Amino acid sequence: MKAPDPKDYPNSMAFLQDITSKLRGPEGCPWDKEQTHSTLVPYLIEESQEVVEAILKENEEHMKEELGDLLFQVVLHSQIASERRSFDLDAVAKDVAEKLVLRHPHVFDPENEQLSSADEVLANWDRFKEKEKQLRQKTEKTKSILSEVPETFPSLLKAEKFQKKASKAGFDWNDIKGVEEKLTEELNEFLEEIRGIKDPSSNQIRIEEELGDLLFTIVNLGRKLGVSAESALTRTNSKFKNRIEYIETRLQESDRKFSETPLEDLDILWNQAKQVQNKTSSNPLEEKQSITSDLIRVLSSFIVWKPSKEAEWPKAFLFTFQSAEYSLVFSAFGSMTLLPNSDPWGRKAQPIFYLNLSDPNARIWEDLSGNSYKTGEDIHEAILGSIRSYKKALAGSEPI
Repeated sequence: MKAPDPKDYPNSMAFLQDITSKLRGPEGCPWDKEQTHSTLVPYLIEESQEVVEAILKENEEHMKEELGDLLFQVVLHSQIASERRSFDLDAVAKDVAEKLVLRHPHVFDPENEQLSSADEVLANWDRFKEKEKQLRQKTEKTKSILSEVPETFPSLLKAEKFQKKASKAGFDWNDIKGVEEKLTEELNEFLEEIRGIKDPSSNQIRIEEELGDLLFTIVNLGRKLGVSAESALTRTNSKFKNRIEYIETRLQESDRKFSETPLEDLDILWNQAKQVQNKTSSNPLEEKQSITSDLIRVLSSFIVWKPSKEAEWPKAFLFTFQSAEYSLVFSAFGSMTLLPNSDPWGRKAQPIFYLNLSDPNARIWEDLSGNSYKTGEDIHEAILGSIRSYKKALAGSEPI
């Protein structure tokens, strides 16, 4: 097939659409032709995350590239849908354009009330969304107890949220023993699926299903123990990364390559890395730094922020909530401070919310009122609650 010439198309979108169609066509790419909406989900998530990373790094050249990759996902999904005569890219664009016009009457309807601030726009937007939601509910089934859990949450976090919602509705084990028994059951079922299999791909669906059940139960066990699976895995990822980097450093010192080093030697270096890590973690200050870094990583799953300081410590991050900017500052000594970026009362940015690492062993954080927090989710909710209280006080012109 001859490569298409961009000059033959009225615009770049038409060029991209035609390329995508050809990739899915009879003479196209075997991989692209096999894809479905479901198989593309991991790539859609990955491309979205890479866009976010480029934005946070303020690298617009990289951002342009990643937005292109994300756009291809949109075009590819639309192409797949058009082949099934469900919808096409034009319908996608038309729907969102009509929605934007509908939700911006202050812009597109001269007779409508004019809105002068971003907060008013957001409030108006929420009213329209609520109306649309009510219209949908008239035709949809009764709302699920799980419907408020965002689909965009990472899978471990989503599993934990599902379980908490179900537990509040009364669907839960009475004690941890039930979860332990379930974990044993799921582990045995998983092992049964993989025993004696020479080619895992021959039973991929069942293996994936059983592995998912096992992971879901592990998350449930963590929830019962008051441990966030997302936080726990983040911490383990960090340990693994540090140990691999230690091995790489040692190998570089002896001018050796990782891929060419015998497994026995790698095991020795791995154990050395563990010993070094254990010695490091015995330092109280470094342990607090490690726990604080874990909290930063967990909160980054909830808050889209960007670093506002280059220094190693304290670490500061800037984020926007309800059209206002705030900073979260984390100290090396185990504290987190939430500050407004504006100072309407002239008090030089008095903290809105403060947390202190009260118990490093139990990884418990405590605010100035004595309330304890252990999970990133709880801390995130406390941050947003503090901002709402702060804004309410601002509206009443009374300092909090």
